[in-house]
Amino acid sequence: MHKLGFTFVFLLLIFWSCTLEENAPVFVSTEEVLFVGGDKIRLSGRLLTNREVVAKDHGFIFSTTSSFASPITLSLGEKNGPGRFIGEKGGFTIGQTYFVKAFAEVDGQRLEGEVVELKTLSPAVNSFSPSYGIAGGEVVIQGKNFPQGTKVFFGTQEAQVLQNLFESKLTAKIPAPSGQVVVPIKLIVQNKEIVLPTPFEYQAGKFTKVSEFPGGLRIYDNTFFFHQTGFYVGLGKIKLGDNYPNFQRFQPSTGTWSEVSFPGAVRRFAFASPNFLGGGALETSRDVYQFDRSFWKINGSSFERLADLPFTSREALAVEVEGKLFLLGGLDGAGQVVRSYDPLLRTWTSKGNAPVALGKTGAALVYKGRILVLASNGQLWEYSPSPDSWKLLTTYPGNKGQGYPMAEVIGNKAYLGLYRATQELWELNLETMVWKTKNQIIGLPQSIHVGYFSYNGSIYFLRAPEESVSAVLPMELFKFDPDAI
Repeated sequence: MHKLGFTFVFLLLIFWSCTLEENAPVFVSTEEVLFVGGDKIRLSGRLLTNREVVAKDHGFIFSTTSSFASPITLSLGEKNGPGRFIGEKGGFTIGQTYFVKAFAEVDGQRLEGEVVELKTLSPAVNSFSPSYGIAGGEVVIQGKNFPQGTKVFFGTQEAQVLQNLFESKLTAKIPAPSGQVVVPIKLIVQNKEIVLPTPFEYQAGKFTKVSEFPGGLRIYDNTFFFHQTGFYVGLGKIKLGDNYPNFQRFQPSTGTWSEVSFPGAVRRFAFASPNFLGGGALETSRDVYQFDRSFWKINGSSFERLADLPFTSREALAVEVEGKLFLLGGLDGAGQVVRSYDPLLRTWTSKGNAPVALGKTGAALVYKGRILVLASNGQLWEYSPSPDSWKLLTTYPGNKGQGYPMAEVIGNKAYLGLYRATQELWELNLETMVWKTKNQIIGLPQSIHVGYFSYNGSIYFLRAPEESVSAVLPMELFKFDPDAI
């Protein structure tokens, strides 16, 4: 009897326990805010009970008011059994206060958790890069709370958003410019506009063909200079023809050409500056040269012969500064030789040697009384005539091709490049020494520059197809506007 009584009591306890579980209450808890972004909220809730339970629906309710007027419901559907559940919803207004609570529908009864108050975040930008580029490139904007649908504008032009990663990294495709080089970058997030403090700058530089060299001629190893009376190109050798004996003068104000006679002998490889011309040679046989030492003063469209040069010169650079003519380098052992000519005394003076070989395989310009020389290896040197000293400034960052670059200055910016067999042109800020690439020159890629000059804020380039190009093609004159697109 004792054993039977014990068994009965045990079975009674089991039945009583099961009866309690079946009647155990069910609770819903709004457990934790897991994530709040600009337009997205992620939360966890919990269905609490110690019995088996099936919720016909469960999820979260959102509202901008504590009374939950006009609620927004996130339904997660049916849930079998107690435990944690997580829900995420987007499309909220940025910077808005919301009230949220979990809910569950169990046994025909709607259960709700405690109310949690939160606020969606406002977007912010930390940085973007690059700040300089071309249409079709990509810009990455770093920040936070960028909801889906965030728009990016470059000035008035909308960019294509390629990726929105973790609401903190936007990748946008740079749109075509609308005519402005420097534009603000704007983000439109819902009804909020964010203007980035640093603007974006389009790679600029517009090339326009303005003329062709008269007669369809192509000349090489020529001489060029810009005088107040115009841009002169001449001497040298005609492709598949004789030496060219004269000059053609281009008037940028009228866009017209006219021929100017040169009283001296024909020659190639001569030097020239705005006021002086001289030297050069003729190749009598392969690598054998007949030098010309005549030296000329340029007086508009006429030439005055001066005393002959006391040296030979072939492919030297010529610049004028401090009222004197400076000859830099050249071929035939003169690569590092520097000479100056005083037009008042009519005397030549030898200066200290340059640190590198110079000549027309490089280029030179004058800026604030100093001579800047771009060597064929891309090094940019500064030469100060008065102390007769040299200083390495920087190195050209582009393709150095086969030498023979150009160098021109407008204001405080130098324009350098167009090495032979390249189309690259770079801008160097001479105050900050910061380089910027410009748009590539148009026209036949297999071209070399025959001459160049600056006029009214623009640079003009006379380009000739490489001598090896056999097609009947003229030399073309292009106008370059550095800040146009």
